[in-house]
Amino acid sequence: MSWRSSSVPATPLLLLITSSGLTFVIGALTFFLLSDFYHHSVLVHESPHQRLDERFYRVLPVDLIKFPSNCSEGIPASDVRDFILDNIFDGTSPYEGFPSNETAGLTRKKRIKGWGAQAPVFERLIQEVQPKVILELGSFLGASAIHMGTKVRQLGLNSTILCVDDFRGWPGFRAKKFTDIRQQHGSVMLLPQFLRNVQFMNLTDLILPIPFSTMGSVSYFCQVGIRPDLIEVDAAHDFHSAWLDINAAYALLSPGGVMFGHDYFNRVNEEGVRRAVDLFAKLKGLRVEPDGKHWILRTV
Repeated sequence: MSWRSSSVPATPLLLLITSSGLTFVIGALTFFLLSDFYHHSVLVHESPHQRLDERFYRVLPVDLIKFPSNCSEGIPASDVRDFILDNIFDGTSPYEGFPSNETAGLTRKKRIKGWGAQAPVFERLIQEVQPKVILELGSFLGASAIHMGTKVRQLGLNSTILCVDDFRGWPGFRAKKFTDIRQQHGSVMLLPQFLRNVQFMNLTDLILPIPFSTMGSVSYFCQVGIRPDLIEVDAAHDFHSAWLDINAAYALLSPGGVMFGHDYFNRVNEEGVRRAVDLFAKLKGLRVEPDGKHWILRTV
């Protein structure tokens, strides 16, 4: 079998194996030629090393669009909160006995800050979807989660809001606007401040932090069967991070669910979020609904 050196991706390859008169279809791999994604071939200037690695580069585009799509249906929405408490927090609420005297001295009673957290899209989608489980990727100090929790309570919904964030911020974020966010032994006080904010707003029965990476958390939810009705994606703003988050999170949505996010018109990383959203929608045959600075995608 020979590999092409053309810069144009190969057409779908159908591999047939015949044994004992039976033909088994092993699979068909389709390489997508998208103007925004495959502008140039990976092999621009060939060298002996590049020719040796040509087979690897030829399958790379498929790897970039291949994500788990069949998540478990294991956990009823009404049991999600208890499951999280039992399996992540050893059966005890993170708000129990919080804050300790030491933590109280390192945090404020209330320090809420976010971007686009009060946008009308939150109330609109909560009213429309009536979500039992809301998943937020990227929470920071909890501004949008608190806004959603407030709307959920006003509408009389019994929703669980899961807030995925490593609560580390980003390198240098404390240097200007967040100098008041304390640090102790190399650990920034974002998670304790998030908890205090939720506690101050009396939303501890609705909002739970998930203090891990977005991909690690989403993979775990897919495995155990946590299927949100509404997902907000607002973590990193570069193309590659947004691309991973959007692909992984969309697979979690329950039937009829909605995924949305912020920064559709953000210029960071050459509009990285928008490029990721638009590419995902194109591959999935979905329509992007802009709403202010937010974007919305619905399940098929």
